Amino acid sequence: MKNKSKRIHLDNFIKDLAKDLTITAITGPLGAMFAWFVSFEYWWAVPAPIFAVVIAFFYFKKYRRLFKLIKAGIAGYYFSFDISENLGVFNEVQDCFCYMGISSNSILELFRKWAGENPSATTRFLLMDPDSPNLAKQIAFEKGIGLGEDLSSLSGQSQQNILDEVKAEKERIHSAIEVLKTLEPYKTGKLRIRLHREFIPWWMYIIDHKKMYIGILEKGKRGQESPVMILSKQKKFAAPFDLFQNCWDRMWSEYKDTEI
Repeated sequence: MKNKSKRIHLDNFIKDLAKDLTITAITGPLGAMFAWFVSFEYWWAVPAPIFAVVIAFFYFKKYRRLFKLIKAGIAGYYFSFDISENLGVFNEVQDCFCYMGISSNSILELFRKWAGENPSATTRFLLMDPDSPNLAKQIAFEKGIGLGEDLSSLSGQSQQNILDEVKAEKERIHSAIEVLKTLEPYKTGKLRIRLHREFIPWWMYIIDHKKMYIGILEKGKRGQESPVMILSKQKKFAAPFDLFQNCWDRMWSEYKDTEI
């Protein structure tokens, strides 16, 4: 189930601002009328501007951070990203969807359904090469082991746990590729799959080259438990969107379509 309380989003901003303004519009005049009835004088007209200034300052403090995020091209922020949110992401796609991650296992079922209903959409999957040495580093990071730690210095049991998880992740990657290759968009060339060999501290969705969801991986947590930024492309200046887009472009051009 969606937990909207776990996200900061432009939609929530509009709803919250409308609610705050409605409450102010109702309580302000009521408070003024009450003061007038109690005193039978117009002395309330003096503190009224002060009250308005206080309210304006309160709104400024409350929404200043979100205004800065929007100006920087950050359209929203999730404290965590439930798997069910992915359906809403797919429904936003008009022409193109790009994915970068390890196996795409968590979104595969929803994507397969969406791809069946939208076979003409262009889709790109950049998954981790199951033979990449960085897969072990990726798994270790998910288990709470820092990037600077030497995996060979871990206890025998810890190393075995990582190896077991690497083996399972390899199977998930191979399985995901097999599933993706059965889809109609793959057969028509609309879906392409490439494998990268890099450690990536995030997963990425790109929608129509205009909007991104960036999942910031945290040490010791799985991807869906990590915070997610929503970035939008800015027309007149470079923004965080462009940084991640350049990363995607570089990696996509560097690796070839999978032959697995």
